[in-house]
Amino acid sequence: MLPKRIEELDAQMAADAVKLAKPDLYMRDNATFAKLTKAMDAARAEKEAAELRWLELAEMVEGTS
Repeated sequence: MLPKRIEELDAQMAADAVKLAKPDLYMRDNATFAKLTKAMDAARAEKEAAELRWLELAEMVEGTS
């Protein structure tokens, strides 16, 4: 489940990065820019937490083998 969620977060961040890369977005639609930036920050934090948890679980499995 965690690997799938990490993949979903990667896909979401990639899609948001494409949108944020548009040079006129900030000037044209500041609210969308702010929303995308906030979503990217949240996705990064969730991904980091998921990766750490996945690592912890993998270490637990290795320790019991």
